[in-house]
Amino acid sequence: QKIREQSHRAAKLTSQLLAFGRRQILQPRKINLNIFIREEMNFLGKVIGENIEVRIVEAPDLQVVHADPTQLQQVFMNLCLNARDAMPAGGQVKIETRNVVIGEDVCREHVHATPGNYVLMTVSDTGLGMDDATAERIFEPFFTTKELGKGTGLGLATVYGIVKQHGGFIYVDTEPGKGSSFRVYFPADSGVHEPREVIHNSLTLKGSETLLLAEDDDGLRESVQEMLQSLGYRVISASDGKRAVELLREHADEIQLVVMDVVMPSQGGLRSYPELVAIKPGIEVIFTSGYADEAASLAAQLEKGAKFLQKPYTLPKLSQMVRNALDRKRKN
Repeated sequence: QKIREQSHRAAKLTSQLLAFGRRQILQPRKINLNIFIREEMNFLGKVIGENIEVRIVEAPDLQVVHADPTQLQQVFMNLCLNARDAMPAGGQVKIETRNVVIGEDVCREHVHATPGNYVLMTVSDTGLGMDDATAERIFEPFFTTKELGKGTGLGLATVYGIVKQHGGFIYVDTEPGKGSSFRVYFPADSGVHEPREVIHNSLTLKGSETLLLAEDDDGLRESVQEMLQSLGYRVISASDGKRAVELLREHADEIQLVVMDVVMPSQGGLRSYPELVAIKPGIEVIFTSGYADEAASLAAQLEKGAKFLQKPYTLPKLSQMVRNALDRKRKN
Protein backbone atom coordinates (compact mmCIF):
# COMPACT_ATOMS: atom_id res chain seq x y z
CA GLN A 1 0.00 0.00 0.00
CA LYS A 2 2.84 2.41 0.86
CA ILE A 3 4.63 1.65 -2.43
CA ARG A 4 1.37 2.30 -4.30
CA GLU A 5 0.80 5.60 -2.48
CA GLN A 6 4.34 6.82 -3.25
CA SER A 7 3.96 5.76 -6.90
CA HIS A 8 0.74 7.76 -7.15
CA ARG A 9 2.46 10.79 -5.61
CA ALA A 10 5.31 10.51 -8.13
CA ALA A 11 2.84 10.16 -11.01
CA LYS A 12 0.89 13.22 -9.81
CA LEU A 13 4.08 15.29 -9.51
CA THR A 14 5.14 14.33 -13.05
CA SER A 15 1.67 15.20 -14.34
CA GLN A 16 1.81 18.62 -12.67
CA LEU A 17 5.22 19.36 -14.18
CA LEU A 18 3.96 18.35 -17.63
CA ALA A 19 0.95 20.60 -17.15
CA PHE A 20 3.12 23.58 -16.20
CA GLY A 21 5.33 22.93 -19.23
CA ARG A 22 2.20 22.71 -21.44
CA ARG A 23 3.16 19.19 -22.50
CA GLN A 24 -0.01 17.35 -21.50
CA ILE A 25 -1.81 15.40 -24.21
CA LEU A 26 -5.26 16.96 -24.33
CA GLN A 27 -8.50 15.15 -25.12
CA PRO A 28 -10.81 18.14 -25.53
CA ARG A 29 -14.56 18.21 -25.88
CA LYS A 30 -17.16 20.98 -25.88
CA ILE A 31 -17.97 22.01 -22.33
CA ASN A 32 -20.54 24.40 -20.91
CA LEU A 33 -18.84 25.74 -17.78
CA ASN A 34 -22.19 26.24 -16.01
CA ILE A 35 -22.95 22.50 -16.26
CA PHE A 36 -19.33 21.61 -15.48
CA ILE A 37 -19.21 23.75 -12.31
CA ARG A 38 -22.50 22.32 -11.03
CA GLU A 39 -21.17 18.78 -11.48
CA GLU A 40 -17.86 19.59 -9.77
CA MET A 41 -19.54 21.28 -6.81
CA ASN A 42 -21.35 18.02 -5.98
CA PHE A 43 -17.94 16.80 -4.81
CA LEU A 44 -16.07 19.99 -3.98
CA GLY A 45 -18.89 21.40 -1.85
CA LYS A 46 -18.14 18.76 0.79
CA VAL A 47 -14.38 19.42 0.66
CA ILE A 48 -14.58 23.20 0.91
CA GLY A 49 -16.23 23.03 4.34
CA GLU A 50 -19.39 24.15 6.09
CA ASN A 51 -17.90 27.42 7.38
CA ILE A 52 -17.53 28.72 3.81
CA GLU A 53 -20.50 29.93 1.77
CA VAL A 54 -20.34 29.10 -1.94
CA ARG A 55 -22.16 31.46 -4.30
CA ILE A 56 -22.47 30.62 -8.01
CA VAL A 57 -23.48 33.24 -10.58
CA GLU A 58 -24.13 31.74 -14.04
CA ALA A 59 -24.44 33.56 -17.35
CA PRO A 60 -27.65 32.16 -18.89
CA ASP A 61 -26.39 32.34 -22.50
CA LEU A 62 -22.90 30.97 -21.86
CA GLN A 63 -20.93 29.73 -24.86
CA VAL A 64 -19.07 26.42 -24.70
CA VAL A 65 -15.29 26.03 -24.47
CA HIS A 66 -13.22 23.37 -26.23
CA ALA A 67 -11.29 21.88 -23.32
CA ASP A 68 -10.01 18.67 -21.79
CA PRO A 69 -12.45 17.96 -18.91
CA THR A 70 -9.78 16.31 -16.74
CA GLN A 71 -7.46 19.30 -17.08
CA LEU A 72 -10.35 21.72 -16.56
CA GLN A 73 -11.17 19.84 -13.37
CA GLN A 74 -7.58 20.45 -12.18
CA VAL A 75 -7.96 24.18 -12.80
CA PHE A 76 -11.28 24.48 -11.01
CA MET A 77 -10.29 22.27 -8.08
CA ASN A 78 -7.00 24.10 -7.47
CA LEU A 79 -8.65 27.52 -7.54
CA CYS A 80 -11.45 26.45 -5.17
CA LEU A 81 -9.11 24.74 -2.70
CA ASN A 82 -6.76 27.74 -2.75
CA ALA A 83 -9.75 29.94 -1.94
CA ARG A 84 -10.68 27.64 0.94
CA ASP A 85 -7.12 27.70 2.34
CA ALA A 86 -7.11 31.50 2.20
CA MET A 87 -10.12 31.59 4.59
CA PRO A 88 -9.16 29.55 7.69
CA ALA A 89 -11.87 31.31 9.72
CA GLY A 90 -14.52 30.95 7.02
CA GLY A 91 -15.90 33.33 4.42
CA GLN A 92 -17.41 33.28 0.95
CA VAL A 93 -16.32 31.78 -2.38
CA LYS A 94 -17.98 33.33 -5.41
CA ILE A 95 -17.83 31.48 -8.74
CA GLU A 96 -19.00 33.44 -11.77
CA THR A 97 -19.23 32.74 -15.51
CA ARG A 98 -19.86 35.05 -18.45
CA ASN A 99 -19.09 35.64 -22.11
CA VAL A 100 -16.56 38.39 -22.82
CA VAL A 101 -15.02 40.01 -25.88
CA ILE A 102 -11.36 40.93 -25.54
CA GLY A 103 -10.39 43.93 -27.65
CA GLU A 104 -7.09 45.57 -28.55
CA ASP A 105 -7.42 48.01 -25.62
CA VAL A 106 -7.41 45.14 -23.09
CA CYS A 107 -4.46 43.48 -24.85
CA ARG A 108 -2.41 46.65 -24.45
CA GLU A 109 -2.97 46.54 -20.69
CA HIS A 110 -2.47 42.77 -20.31
CA VAL A 111 0.58 41.29 -21.96
CA HIS A 112 -0.67 37.70 -22.40
CA ALA A 113 -4.13 38.54 -23.75
CA THR A 114 -5.07 38.17 -27.42
CA PRO A 115 -8.21 39.63 -29.04
CA GLY A 116 -11.27 37.39 -29.46
CA ASN A 117 -14.35 35.88 -27.84
CA TYR A 118 -13.81 34.20 -24.49
CA VAL A 119 -15.66 32.50 -21.67
CA LEU A 120 -14.60 33.98 -18.34
CA MET A 121 -14.64 31.95 -15.13
CA THR A 122 -13.93 33.93 -11.97
CA VAL A 123 -13.21 32.35 -8.57
CA SER A 124 -13.16 34.93 -5.76
CA ASP A 125 -12.69 34.64 -2.00
CA THR A 126 -13.00 36.94 1.00
CA GLY A 127 -9.80 35.61 2.55
CA LEU A 128 -6.36 36.82 3.52
CA GLY A 129 -5.36 38.25 0.14
CA MET A 130 -1.77 38.81 -1.01
CA ASP A 131 0.69 41.66 -1.31
CA ASP A 132 2.09 42.61 -4.74
CA ALA A 133 5.39 40.76 -4.22
CA THR A 134 3.57 37.50 -3.48
CA ALA A 135 1.02 37.95 -6.29
CA GLU A 136 3.82 38.35 -8.84
CA ARG A 137 5.22 34.91 -7.98
CA ILE A 138 2.15 32.73 -7.39
CA PHE A 139 2.31 31.02 -10.81
CA GLU A 140 5.99 30.05 -10.37
CA PRO A 141 6.63 26.30 -9.89
CA PHE A 142 7.45 25.37 -6.29
CA PHE A 143 6.59 28.83 -4.92
CA THR A 144 4.22 28.50 -1.98
CA THR A 145 3.08 30.63 0.93
CA LYS A 146 1.97 27.58 2.89
CA GLU A 147 3.99 26.11 5.74
CA LEU A 148 6.48 23.32 5.08
CA GLY A 149 4.78 20.05 4.19
CA LYS A 150 1.41 21.68 3.43
CA GLY A 151 1.87 22.24 -0.32
CA THR A 152 4.19 21.52 -3.24
CA GLY A 153 3.91 24.96 -4.79
CA LEU A 154 2.70 23.38 -8.01
CA GLY A 155 -1.05 23.96 -7.75
CA LEU A 156 -1.24 27.39 -9.38
CA ALA A 157 1.71 26.63 -11.68
CA THR A 158 -0.33 23.67 -12.95
CA VAL A 159 -3.38 25.92 -13.43
CA TYR A 160 -1.27 28.43 -15.37
CA GLY A 161 0.17 25.78 -17.70
CA ILE A 162 -3.21 24.16 -18.40
CA VAL A 163 -4.89 27.49 -19.16
CA LYS A 164 -2.06 28.54 -21.50
CA GLN A 165 -2.10 25.17 -23.31
CA HIS A 166 -5.81 25.71 -23.99
CA GLY A 167 -5.09 29.08 -25.59
CA GLY A 168 -6.38 31.05 -22.62
CA PHE A 169 -4.91 33.31 -19.95
CA ILE A 170 -5.31 33.93 -16.20
CA TYR A 171 -5.01 36.98 -13.95
CA VAL A 172 -5.33 37.60 -10.23
CA ASP A 173 -6.68 40.67 -8.43
CA THR A 174 -5.78 40.66 -4.75
CA GLU A 175 -5.22 42.89 -1.74
CA PRO A 176 -4.03 41.96 1.77
CA GLY A 177 -7.01 41.45 4.07
CA LYS A 178 -9.56 41.82 1.25
CA GLY A 179 -9.33 38.50 -0.57
CA SER A 180 -8.34 37.38 -4.06
CA SER A 181 -10.10 37.00 -7.39
CA PHE A 182 -8.75 34.70 -10.11
CA ARG A 183 -10.02 35.41 -13.63
CA VAL A 184 -9.59 32.58 -16.14
CA TYR A 185 -10.28 33.18 -19.83
CA PHE A 186 -10.89 30.27 -22.24
CA PRO A 187 -11.48 30.79 -25.99
CA ALA A 188 -15.20 30.52 -26.73
CA ASP A 189 -16.47 27.88 -29.15
CA SER A 190 -19.79 27.07 -30.82
CA GLY A 191 -21.91 23.99 -30.24
CA VAL A 192 -23.48 22.22 -27.28
CA HIS A 193 -22.15 20.61 -24.11
CA GLU A 194 -20.72 17.10 -24.53
CA PRO A 195 -21.03 14.93 -21.40
CA ARG A 196 -17.73 13.42 -20.31
CA GLU A 197 -17.00 9.77 -19.64
CA VAL A 198 -16.78 9.34 -15.89
CA ILE A 199 -13.99 7.09 -14.58
CA HIS A 200 -14.81 5.41 -11.26
CA ASN A 201 -11.58 4.71 -9.38
CA SER A 202 -12.65 1.34 -7.97
CA LEU A 203 -14.98 -0.02 -10.68
CA THR A 204 -13.60 -2.70 -13.02
CA LEU A 205 -15.57 -3.66 -16.12
CA LYS A 206 -15.07 -7.05 -17.78
CA GLY A 207 -15.52 -8.59 -21.21
CA SER A 208 -14.65 -11.56 -23.41
CA GLU A 209 -13.54 -9.98 -26.72
CA THR A 210 -10.16 -10.46 -28.38
CA LEU A 211 -7.78 -7.51 -28.03
CA LEU A 212 -4.45 -6.66 -29.65
CA LEU A 213 -1.81 -5.24 -27.27
CA ALA A 214 1.29 -3.51 -28.69
CA GLU A 215 3.91 -2.50 -26.10
CA ASP A 216 7.72 -2.63 -26.43
CA ASP A 217 8.58 -2.82 -22.71
CA ASP A 218 8.57 -6.53 -21.85
CA GLY A 219 7.64 -6.10 -18.19
CA LEU A 220 4.86 -3.63 -18.90
CA ARG A 221 3.50 -5.73 -21.79
CA GLU A 222 3.30 -8.79 -19.55
CA SER A 223 1.63 -6.80 -16.75
CA VAL A 224 -0.98 -5.23 -19.04
CA GLN A 225 -1.64 -8.59 -20.67
CA GLU A 226 -2.29 -10.10 -17.24
CA MET A 227 -4.56 -7.18 -16.35
CA LEU A 228 -6.64 -7.62 -19.49
CA GLN A 229 -6.79 -11.40 -19.14
CA SER A 230 -7.94 -11.02 -15.53
CA LEU A 231 -10.88 -9.05 -16.93
CA GLY A 232 -11.81 -11.93 -19.21
CA TYR A 233 -10.36 -10.72 -22.51
CA ARG A 234 -8.31 -12.82 -24.91
CA VAL A 235 -5.07 -10.94 -25.65
CA ILE A 236 -2.76 -11.16 -28.67
CA SER A 237 0.44 -9.21 -27.98
CA ALA A 238 3.17 -7.57 -30.06
CA SER A 239 6.41 -5.82 -29.13
CA ASP A 240 6.29 -3.16 -31.88
CA GLY A 241 4.01 -1.56 -34.42
CA LYS A 242 5.11 -3.63 -37.41
CA ARG A 243 4.29 -6.87 -35.63
CA ALA A 244 0.96 -5.40 -34.49
CA VAL A 245 0.03 -4.69 -38.12
CA GLU A 246 0.96 -8.26 -39.11
CA LEU A 247 -1.10 -9.74 -36.27
CA LEU A 248 -4.16 -7.65 -37.14
CA ARG A 249 -3.87 -8.79 -40.74
CA GLU A 250 -3.79 -12.43 -39.56
CA HIS A 251 -6.59 -12.08 -36.99
CA ALA A 252 -8.73 -9.25 -38.42
CA ASP A 253 -12.00 -11.10 -37.87
CA GLU A 254 -11.25 -11.79 -34.20
CA ILE A 255 -9.59 -8.59 -32.92
CA GLN A 256 -12.10 -5.96 -31.78
CA LEU A 257 -9.79 -3.36 -30.24
CA VAL A 258 -6.11 -2.35 -30.16
CA VAL A 259 -4.27 -1.04 -27.09
CA MET A 260 -1.05 0.45 -28.47
CA ASP A 261 1.95 2.34 -27.13
CA VAL A 262 2.77 5.56 -28.98
CA VAL A 263 6.57 5.29 -28.83
CA MET A 264 8.07 1.94 -29.88
CA PRO A 265 11.27 0.94 -31.70
CA SER A 266 11.11 0.01 -35.38
CA GLN A 267 7.60 1.45 -35.77
CA GLY A 268 5.56 3.37 -33.21
CA GLY A 269 1.83 3.57 -32.70
CA LEU A 270 1.26 6.71 -34.78
CA ARG A 271 2.89 5.22 -37.89
CA SER A 272 1.02 1.96 -37.39
CA TYR A 273 -2.40 3.54 -36.93
CA PRO A 274 -3.18 4.25 -40.64
CA GLU A 275 -2.12 0.70 -41.55
CA LEU A 276 -4.35 -0.80 -38.88
CA VAL A 277 -7.35 1.25 -40.04
CA ALA A 278 -6.66 0.26 -43.66
CA ILE A 279 -6.78 -3.43 -42.69
CA LYS A 280 -9.90 -3.06 -40.52
CA PRO A 281 -11.78 0.23 -40.99
CA GLY A 282 -13.47 1.41 -37.80
CA ILE A 283 -11.18 -0.60 -35.50
CA GLU A 284 -11.16 0.92 -32.01
CA VAL A 285 -7.67 2.05 -30.92
CA ILE A 286 -6.53 3.21 -27.48
CA PHE A 287 -3.09 4.86 -27.51
CA THR A 288 -1.00 4.76 -24.33
CA SER A 289 2.08 6.82 -23.53
CA GLY A 290 4.12 8.44 -20.81
CA TYR A 291 5.77 10.85 -23.28
CA ALA A 292 4.55 14.23 -24.49
CA ASP A 293 6.78 14.74 -27.56
CA GLU A 294 4.18 13.25 -29.92
CA ALA A 295 1.33 15.41 -28.60
CA ALA A 296 0.66 17.30 -31.86
CA SER A 297 0.65 14.18 -34.05
CA LEU A 298 -1.43 12.26 -31.53
CA ALA A 299 -4.03 15.04 -31.37
CA ALA A 300 -4.76 14.51 -35.07
CA GLN A 301 -5.48 10.81 -34.49
CA LEU A 302 -7.68 11.58 -31.47
CA GLU A 303 -9.74 13.87 -33.71
CA LYS A 304 -10.34 10.84 -35.96
CA GLY A 305 -11.78 8.84 -33.09
CA ALA A 306 -8.82 7.16 -31.39
CA LYS A 307 -8.61 7.35 -27.57
CA PHE A 308 -5.68 8.10 -25.29
CA LEU A 309 -4.75 6.59 -21.92
CA GLN A 310 -1.96 8.37 -20.04
CA LYS A 311 0.64 6.18 -18.36
CA PRO A 312 0.72 5.20 -15.58
CA TYR A 313 -2.84 3.90 -15.42
CA THR A 314 -4.80 1.69 -13.04
CA LEU A 315 -6.71 -1.51 -13.73
CA PRO A 316 -10.12 0.20 -13.21
CA LYS A 317 -9.22 3.02 -15.62
CA LEU A 318 -7.93 0.59 -18.26
CA SER A 319 -10.99 -1.65 -17.88
CA GLN A 320 -13.42 1.25 -18.24
CA MET A 321 -11.73 2.73 -21.29
CA VAL A 322 -11.62 -0.65 -23.04
CA ARG A 323 -15.25 -1.45 -22.19
CA ASN A 324 -16.48 2.01 -23.21
CA ALA A 325 -14.66 1.77 -26.56
CA LEU A 326 -16.04 -1.70 -27.30
CA ASP A 327 -19.58 -0.70 -26.33
CA ARG A 328 -19.34 2.44 -28.45
CA LYS A 329 -18.26 0.35 -31.45
CA ARG A 330 -21.21 -2.00 -30.91
CA LYS A 331 -23.67 0.94 -30.86
CA ASN A 332 -22.21 2.34 -34.08
